[in-house]
Amino acid sequence: MNNSRRNFLIGSALTLGGIAAGTAFKISREQHQGTLLSAFEDARGDQYVGGAVLETQHVFGAKVPMRAHGCAVHPLDPQRVLFFARRPGTLAFELRRDSMSVRTVFETPPGRHLAGHGLFSHDGQRLFTPEYDYEHQRGVLAVRDARDFHTIDEIDTLGLDPHEVAWLPDGRSLLVANGGIMTHPRNFRRKLNIPTMDPSLCAIDASNGRCIEQWRLPDHLLSIRHLAVAASGVAAVGLQYEGEPADAPGIAAVYMRGAGLQLLTAPATDRARFHGYVASVTVSETENLIAAACPYGNGVACWSLDDHRYLGFIAAAETYGLSRLADGSIVASQRDGTAYQIDKTPLRSQFLKLDSEIALRWDDHWVAVA
Repeated sequence: MNNSRRNFLIGSALTLGGIAAGTAFKISREQHQGTLLSAFEDARGDQYVGGAVLETQHVFGAKVPMRAHGCAVHPLDPQRVLFFARRPGTLAFELRRDSMSVRTVFETPPGRHLAGHGLFSHDGQRLFTPEYDYEHQRGVLAVRDARDFHTIDEIDTLGLDPHEVAWLPDGRSLLVANGGIMTHPRNFRRKLNIPTMDPSLCAIDASNGRCIEQWRLPDHLLSIRHLAVAASGVAAVGLQYEGEPADAPGIAAVYMRGAGLQLLTAPATDRARFHGYVASVTVSETENLIAAACPYGNGVACWSLDDHRYLGFIAAAETYGLSRLADGSIVASQRDGTAYQIDKTPLRSQFLKLDSEIALRWDDHWVAVA
């Protein structure tokens, strides 16, 4: 693929507008700062990595050969962003935001695939990628040299299907969400062990791979998928229920080292609205908020970060990506290319529409950078 094809910039106007009368949405005139990074696809199904710049009011993207999912920003060079293929993809791509060039930087070895997530060490010298070793049915954190991405070590995640990984505030410990589901590329994304699936949350010492602690929820059908860690050490955990959605006991949990993993509660009427599925989570200490995107339930569930009290549900169609901006605001993406900000007082959304020159569909995650 030559540079002229992969360096693709989509001009768009970031306009503020309302939607149909009688809904909970309102016009927002607040100007935000920063960039939201995400993978997306166009109407033809072509795949891109890119995002939206809030100040200059345009969406940008570079074409890639397969669907990407989450991304990691280099801590010392924020123009350098890695995007990871969605399960069972095997490729990772590096996007240079300053030149809008993209390249494939590594492919997983035979018998493994990516989970769509990864993160850099604090000094930017190493990259950690959750990978599923489906030939040996084990989860692995591959430790790669961030210069050329060759594997220098690996850490056993003590579970199947590791999905998202996050740093804990001590700067040494990694939190790994083991989804617990067995898959194999020959079956694409079909789940092969639902009756015996074993999800867990594992805190690991990144320096030596030692498991510090590992936790499970009482219902083994709650797959542990997504993570967002506050500076206080409280981690929000996004769940996906593999039973009947109406039977899901919850869709989010909180973790704190030494205090364990606890399911967040909500009234039964609202639990039914969640549809048993979370696509992403985020936290804002400024807003004292935990937010969990429920795309199948068409909205976002919210809890208080300090006391874990349920605050309510914001109705918004096909919400997938959530991210906290530098000022503490939480923004959300919708599959149809639109976006909104969560307003805590009262709990509602302030609708933003991204009018791109082409139709696009955001993927599941947004990552905010300055």
